[in-house]
Amino acid sequence: MSEQQIHSLDQAWDRFVAHLAAAADVVRDDPRAADPQLRAQGYKYLLNLANASLEQHVFSADRDFPEHGHLQDNTKRYATESPDCLFGVSQLDPGGTYRLTGGPGSAHYVGLTLYRDMDMYHAVNDAPDGDYRAIFAAATGSTLGALASPGDLSRAEDGSFEVLLSASRPGDWAGDWLELPSDVFHVLTRQYFYDWEHEEAHHIRVERLDAPGPGPVDTPEHVARCLTGAGELMEGMALFWRLLYNTKARTKRNLLSTEPPLAQHYAGGGGGHIAYGGGFLEIADDEAAIVEFTPPACHFWNLHLGDLWSQSLDYTWRQTHLNGHLATLDEEGVFRGVVSHVDPGVANWFDTAGNRQVHVTYRWWLMPTPQDVQPTLRIVKLLDLERELDPRTPRITPAERAEALRVRREAVLRRYRR
Repeated sequence: MSEQQIHSLDQAWDRFVAHLAAAADVVRDDPRAADPQLRAQGYKYLLNLANASLEQHVFSADRDFPEHGHLQDNTKRYATESPDCLFGVSQLDPGGTYRLTGGPGSAHYVGLTLYRDMDMYHAVNDAPDGDYRAIFAAATGSTLGALASPGDLSRAEDGSFEVLLSASRPGDWAGDWLELPSDVFHVLTRQYFYDWEHEEAHHIRVERLDAPGPGPVDTPEHVARCLTGAGELMEGMALFWRLLYNTKARTKRNLLSTEPPLAQHYAGGGGGHIAYGGGFLEIADDEAAIVEFTPPACHFWNLHLGDLWSQSLDYTWRQTHLNGHLATLDEEGVFRGVVSHVDPGVANWFDTAGNRQVHVTYRWWLMPTPQDVQPTLRIVKLLDLERELDPRTPRITPAERAEALRVRREAVLRRYRR
């Protein structure tokens, strides 16, 4: 190994450490983090970002010998990711030929999407201040191709599937195929679960069919790229999500609003339209928030809570989320729920886990037509909650709550093999 290679590696490591230190300033510079609890959550959030960055740029970053890692899970919680989804990621070489397979499974939705590089580290400085949608578009990669089920992804009777990824379609390949554009960066998979107790995850594998050599080698150049990518992504995500969520907090405080639907091809296969919504709530110890809406006609919907830093609240042990299968609607099909610090005996309760400030995210997935569903929100005194609740609000017994939490815990641990 030459002295220049040694020097380059040392520089790459030093830059990696500098990126970690810079990311910490996102927490330290926030006046709200003068609260020790919020500061602790901030550092836990940075650990989640570090874990996600290492996954994407170290452990799932070999384009020749790919492994399909977890982009987000219950150990990589950021951007208020969906508790219903198992996200996977592999980096790709646009000149390569890959086979992506999904083993037997029964996820409610399965999708794979090709993306350009999501360069949050460099793009965040040029993002327009105050424009939530423009900020999001400035730093996230465009969809280059997608397949999904429901949609045009072919699944066998046991749920398994196989897709070929290459620059051009081989003449002898009759199955599902996605073209690899010259600027492709990675393939991302989503598995959404509705019936947590009974739906099973697919084991997804990505294999390069034209890979050279017997196996990977940790060359100085490869490790330097890993360090550079992981450091830039961690700091970039910390800066980007601060910008995005602080912008949202200024315009969506104690109210919930739905953004316009995304393009149909975002989910792949023309399966339907997708819309996201949410807002920030400030709930005092003696207050509760009442949320009501009629869910749109769609394949999947959910609503869940995150903390100040956009880190989803624990959904393994607490009911901080519900989806269209787990929620209980009234006899007219209306969702009536409560966000509060204590369990009010309401079936659709969202546990704040002691957070006075919570970020609410919801998504309507695969609507046959764009639908403008805007949930209503009321902040009321906890002592007045019974009087303020609609009498049709579904209730739950302590025994039923305990069973729901048991099912939730076992489903998450099974999904992530923990």
